[in-house]
Amino acid sequence: MAGLRTVLVAAFGALALVGCAPQDGPQPPSTPAPATPTPPTQPAGHKGEGQDYNRDMSANDRAACQSAGGTVQRRGMLGMEQCVHPYADAGKPCTDSAQCQGKCVGSAGAVSPDKAASGTCQADDKLYGCYAEVKQGKAVNAICVD
Repeated sequence: MAGLRTVLVAAFGALALVGCAPQDGPQPPSTPAPATPTPPTQPAGHKGEGQDYNRDMSANDRAACQSAGGTVQRRGMLGMEQCVHPYADAGKPCTDSAQCQGKCVGSAGAVSPDKAASGTCQADDKLYGCYAEVKQGKAVNAICVD
């Protein structure tokens, strides 16, 4: 029984290798590349290559943002327009996020479970960059956001 199995495995292996060998004879014609490539269309405000992103807010969203006390700013790596709302306690010294409207943020390099830390209340509701959140007097959860 083992001999028959060996013969069958060898036969299937040989057939698989034959399928990998180059074939002589007529080959299907290849499709020629277009003479002049068509440039991709990109939405307004888009610069650079890669995926297409509309980086500008609509007029309705812009008006709604401003009527709610926000300002339209370009933020993040993509430079997309976002509605940014400032916090009243921005820059206030803190030792815990519970003391702030947003997060209490400190240096991302200050993360140590046995070291006391303090920070400042974040400036607005769109927090970007590298920081560590300060909770109960310790810098935790270091992260970079962009």
